[in-house]
Amino acid sequence: MEIQELTGWPDELREQARALYECSFPTEELRDFDGLFERNPSILVARKGDALLGFSIFRVLEAASLGYLWYLCVDQSARGGGIGRQLYQRTLDSLKNGNGLKGLIFEVERLDSESHPVYGNPIRRVKFYERLGARLILGYDYRQPPIPPYGEVPLQLMYHPIDGTPSEADLAVIVQDFLRWGQGVETSVDPAGLGLG
Repeated sequence: MEIQELTGWPDELREQARALYECSFPTEELRDFDGLFERNPSILVARKGDALLGFSIFRVLEAASLGYLWYLCVDQSARGGGIGRQLYQRTLDSLKNGNGLKGLIFEVERLDSESHPVYGNPIRRVKFYERLGARLILGYDYRQPPIPPYGEVPLQLMYHPIDGTPSEADLAVIVQDFLRWGQGVETSVDPAGLGLG
């Protein structure tokens, strides 16, 4: 198995990637697959020969000094073998490489969401990211902005600090900047009660 960084999907991986993407996340959380690449994200793939085992799609939100892990998924048949951990670590390494970022932010299902036979168990997913150094952002009721034709999706935010542990005020700026530069939502975030779990 090897992990490679790509600037786009080669023909031999594109349809595998689309299929893995579409079966790894609930429909209401999916953006148009081809439209994802209009924002020039970074892509890491785990592959064995011509088989795609998993991938990470992420962006640098330069105006916010944040990395944004858009999607990370591993083929169901390859889960539990350390591929997700390697993709996540390589994503962090890529973001740390001279970008001067404060941290990495991303969305996960809420802990009270039901486990799904394909998408997995939200508690196990959060524990996975916590073992790697990410923490839930507590005290903020995050909802993924609507992806038509669906409405808002109640999710949680996780944050992996790269440059120190943020204060409540810093965390409010991080969430506010993520909403502005990652989701296109203008709002102010009250720092009272914000923290990392």
